[in-house]
Amino acid sequence: MAGRALVVMTLGIGAMVVLASAQGPLSYARDVEPMFVKECGDCHGGDNPKKGLDLEKGKGYARLIGVKSQEVATMDIVKAGDPANSYLWLKLTHTATEGKGMPRTIFGSKTLPKDSLDLVQTWIAGGAQP
Repeated sequence: MAGRALVVMTLGIGAMVVLASAQGPLSYARDVEPMFVKECGDCHGGDNPKKGLDLEKGKGYARLIGVKSQEVATMDIVKAGDPANSYLWLKLTHTATEGKGMPRTIFGSKTLPKDSLDLVQTWIAGGAQP
């Protein structure tokens, strides 16, 4: 995440991480999609993406925003501005009560690197811009 300044603002007993950029708010196409393609594309790409969630270049945004989760029909996959109520965030942080944590491997679930999780959280919190 070169070219970004990391700013941490403490809110009560928790902390919120905000990434600032000279390029403006984080965008899916520029900032998030390359990580999803790399980290999630093996399962969520190709001819038969898992759960129909195709995250290949140019396809993922439309399948994440304004789309209900298949496992928790009352939740959006990504609720812009609200990571805690975005099913994707719950899956990536392994806190979803339905479904398994993501990403998955043949040995079970794994956790994305912290910088990748921070990127997704900040993108969602910032309004999940395209």
